Amino acid sequence: MKKLIVIEGDLKALKNRLQKGRIVKGRIVLIISDKHYLLRLLGRNLIMSSPLRFKRFQEVYFKVIALHPRIQLQVFNPQRELIFRHQPKMTDIIA
Repeated sequence: MKKLIVIEGDLKALKNRLQKGRIVKGRIVLIISDKHYLLRLLGRNLIMSSPLRFKRFQEVYFKVIALHPRIQLQVFNPQRELIFRHQPKMTDIIA
């Protein structure tokens, strides 16, 4: 099963800045619990729920999968993508 990052809430301004297929960089600002993080993405702080483990201040690349009805992102590793052309695992994020 692919793990998706899902961002919910009133994110109209964020949706206007995203395009399907675009790669964006975010930063883990704070570890809230073992599965919840505060993510800074395009100037906005979002609550992220993920079974994957991240470190505080870690920078993470995401690929935009969908914008409607919710924003869905996929964890993206640029080096792996360029070398292996392999699609990295996904995770769930809800804000």
